[in-house]
Amino acid sequence: MTKTKWILAFLAAMDITLIIMHFTDYYIIFFLPTGYIIPITLNILILSIMGFRSARIRSFWVIIGLMLSVPILLLHALMVSLLENNYTIIDSPHHRQSLVIEHRNFTLGETTYYYEFYKTKFGLVGKHLDGQSIRIMVNFYDRGDIEDERAIGWNNAQWITKDVVRFTTFDGVKDVYLNSSSTNNPEIDDKQQGKEETKENASFPSIITEDIESFIKMAEKKEDGQAIRINGNRLEVRYDKLANESWIDVMNDNDLGVIPRQQCSRIVRNEESDYYMLEECTHKWEYRLYPLGKQ
Repeated sequence: MTKTKWILAFLAAMDITLIIMHFTDYYIIFFLPTGYIIPITLNILILSIMGFRSARIRSFWVIIGLMLSVPILLLHALMVSLLENNYTIIDSPHHRQSLVIEHRNFTLGETTYYYEFYKTKFGLVGKHLDGQSIRIMVNFYDRGDIEDERAIGWNNAQWITKDVVRFTTFDGVKDVYLNSSSTNNPEIDDKQQGKEETKENASFPSIITEDIESFIKMAEKKEDGQAIRINGNRLEVRYDKLANESWIDVMNDNDLGVIPRQQCSRIVRNEESDYYMLEECTHKWEYRLYPLGKQ
């Protein structure tokens, strides 16, 4: 086999592999940020060079091919740039696989955060997790300095089992399943799950609306030192006896909570926004804290 045939065989094998991977939801992690720009460029360059050097192919046909293929490349590059997708990898403590997060946000009166997920074992090939995408919508005035990572809270992500990752997001707790059997049977690997949940609950206890209502009553009674943790933030009631003033300290570890560290006056139920709201805060008047009725 000649050198030219070897190159054509390699190019054909690469293209067929990428097509099959695309239709089976597998992707090369390295290509995700740029889409298929690199493979398309390789095809155009290699075929053009071979066409110009071949005595059997007229330069006219090579030029026609370039006129058709280059616009396709530019269009694809434009679509990739408009999406502005970014990627973050979360490694599993079980050392078996990692979770790749594809994220972006869009603002028009309100900010919408989009998250897609891919699982990968070796960091080279990843499989898109169908039906696991997360979308979080936040009113523009609520956004503050919340970035993609803080809206979903991936710095505080918990591996509940080797196949389940839990995020404490701006819109409540969200679970991502790396294995379809885990979605159908959440009790998979019960012993390991029990250990992980016990560890997770020690630092991030599950929140129900009754807990928040109870905390609101304690804040109204000025019960100093009472605390609750919501979406990565620790809220603690503070009371100054001399001034007869009380407030709520909003704290978080390493500034990873969805609400910046500050002080707020109270928590109220806002039926219109369908959220518990922190009001009269240091940085701005109010913040969304947790959805009403979220269990």
